[in-house]
Formats: sequence, C-alpha cells, structure tokens
Amino acid sequence: MTYTPVPPQQHSGKFSGLAVASLVLGIVGICGSIIPILNNLTAVAGFVGVILGAIALFGTRKVMAGIGTGLGVLGIVITVVVQAALVSTIESGGEAAGTANSEPETSIQPAPASNGSSDSQSGSSDSSEKLGFGEKHEWSGGETISVSKPSPYTESNQFLQPDAGKRYVQFDVHVVNNGDAEYNVASVNITAQHAGKVAQQNYAAGDQLPNTQLPPGGDVTYTMVFTISEEPGELQVSVQPNVFAANTVYFTGKV
Repeated sequence: MTYTPVPPQQHSGKFSGLAVASLVLGIVGICGSIIPILNNLTAVAGFVGVILGAIALFGTRKVMAGIGTGLGVLGIVITVVVQAALVSTIESGGEAAGTANSEPETSIQPAPASNGSSDSQSGSSDSSEKLGFGEKHEWSGGETISVSKPSPYTESNQFLQPDAGKRYVQFDVHVVNNGDAEYNVASVNITAQHAGKVAQQNYAAGDQLPNTQLPPGGDVTYTMVFTISEEPGELQVSVQPNVFAANTVYFTGKV
C-alpha cells in the first residue's frame, strides 16, 4: 500500500482579518474627518479601527495593523480639530449677530491715506484691504491678527528639501482675542500666493494644527511655512478670522 502524504493546509496569518478591518476603518475615519456631522460617525469607525489595529499588532500583519491604527488616530484628531473650529465659528457668528441686533448700525467712512506717515494698526472694517507685513487688523468680533515679515526657512531633513526652483519661507501669525467670548485659533483661515501663483503650505514644518483656545484678552503666536519660487516677487497672505468672515485682509510685500 502506498501512502500519499497530505499537503499541509495553508493557514491565514494570525489576526490578518483584524489588520485588514483596521486599515479599512482607518481610511473611513480619516476620509470623513473633515466633513461636519458625518465625522461623528467616522470618528467612531476610526476608534474601532484603532482597537482592532492594536490587537492585530500581535499578529503577522504588523505593518498593515500599524497603518490602520495610525490612520484611525489621525482621523480622530482631525475630527476634534474640525469640530472645535466649527463650534467656535458658530459661537462667534451668533455673538456678532446678537451685537448687530442690539446696537444701532454706524456708518464708517474710510480715512484717506496719509502720504507722510502710516499707522501700524488698521481699524475694524468690513471691506477687504491690504496691509504690510508686521501690521495688524481687528475684526468686528474682536479677533486681532498680524503677520510678521517672511524670512527664509531651512529644512534640515534632506528628504524634505524644496523642489528645484523653489524655496521655503516662514512667518509668524500673532492672534489676540479682544472679544468678549473664547476664540479658537484653529478657526483662522490663511492662504498665500507668490508672484501671482498659489503658494503651498509645508505641513511638515511650522505649527500644522494650531488648535488653541484663547480666553478674552489672550494671545498666541504660531509659525507657518510656505513653498514659493526662488525668483523674487510679491507675497500676498490672505487672512480671515473664520471662513464666514465678512472681510478678508491681505498682508503683502516683496519676497
């Protein structure tokens, strides 16, 4: 009688299913984290993904489990930041509306520009205006913001160097809460362009998520880094205290 050995059955890796589930839930969590209301559900999915990923780290697919866990944690963090900014924006809008309803409207005529001197602070206004770097502007809600003069930024990591023909510049954003209620700095909306082209923020440098709650009278400074062309040109930084602000202030200068 001839005995034919039975080939061993192929077993799937230990906890491999949990690793896959963690990765999928992590992707769901981070994709939905920027969508208000929906991110309540995706944050739960991300949290479950973190738990499954932590368990799957003891299995054979550690890399996949680690990625899923990281995505889940990142999705939860972004959800918290987005919701905090949304709540702060809603509160600021409600207070501004209440102030407008309780106080008579006052027509403010813009003062003519002086050729002899310039004021370092712009008064509250509801129209867009341009300022120089280092000046500041106060909005009707009490948010006072200034942008410092840009300076070169040198990246020490050789793998994060700017592309050919590009360079990094950095500037400080100073925020003061002169309002009557708390204000979250994450609500500030800032974009930039250089020589007529969009400047991309370098999220690997500076303060990426300045999620800071300011009480009335409080202030904070954080740093932003942008990628611009090596060729000199005008840098224009647009600033709003929140995405629903009635006016935008532009800080400009040759860089």
